[in-house]
Amino acid sequence: MSFERMGQGWRWQRNCVICNMCLLFVYINPDPKEGDYKVILVNNRDEFYSRPTKAAYFWDSGILGGADMYAGREGGTWLGMTQNGNIACLLNILKPREEFMKDGAARGFLVVDFLLGNSGGFEYMKKVADSGVKYKDFNLVILEPEGNSYKIGYLNSSKNIPQVLEPGVLGFGNSVVEKPFKKVQRGKKKMEEVIRSLGKKSCEKELIHELFEMMKDREMNFPDDQLSYQGRQHSKDLLDELCRMWVKCTSINYGTRTTTVILVDHKGNVTYKEQTMEEPIDINNVTWKENQYNFTVQV
Repeated sequence: MSFERMGQGWRWQRNCVICNMCLLFVYINPDPKEGDYKVILVNNRDEFYSRPTKAAYFWDSGILGGADMYAGREGGTWLGMTQNGNIACLLNILKPREEFMKDGAARGFLVVDFLLGNSGGFEYMKKVADSGVKYKDFNLVILEPEGNSYKIGYLNSSKNIPQVLEPGVLGFGNSVVEKPFKKVQRGKKKMEEVIRSLGKKSCEKELIHELFEMMKDREMNFPDDQLSYQGRQHSKDLLDELCRMWVKCTSINYGTRTTTVILVDHKGNVTYKEQTMEEPIDINNVTWKENQYNFTVQV
């Protein structure tokens, strides 16, 4: 769903041009030693506050993650993990209204289908790229255990070419990785700082705290030519919010409503922690819910 400006009010539209924008930062350690992490991941989910969602839990299928419960999209997700260590995250691409696809296939099942399937990440992304299915634009990020570390793959629906990315600190937002929004560049620098100071198993509690705090950053990252170009035809009020890491656009009841941290240590021990707004969401009186799951990767 989306909103169209009508005088001083808003009316609902059938399709959403900004839903589930999201922000993702990942650290892949290519050679983890005792006390190191293989993966440090943090994600913000931006969505309409009224969109029904289940907080993170272990599904009957074995996926750990939240679930979209919007009518017609039930069972999709933006971020999920399985006990074999696979992780997938979906981020939408900001588009001007004139380029928005009204009737695309449900993107949230891209994460689910990978996590429940038997294909490797690169093979799966190639199948998606070659399928001919018309989706609204997206970035798909896939992490898989490999040796003593992880490998990370990336597919942008417009370029439609699966890529394997180099390890290190990576940032993903609502544009192609080669043209990041300024908030992604800012977040990547903050992520690097946090990892330098707290990126050890012995600092896990402090690390998780700082990652959550990092994602609450309300600094405006303007001017941003890439954001302005992709966001043309959208209101200045909306772009003023989308340039921030933590989004709060109360005029359309939209913003950051869930943050998730995933840590995988050198032994494959996983800490999955989520902070999410309890529904129904009153943005002026938010109640926060925390979920934490701990398990060991079974390769």
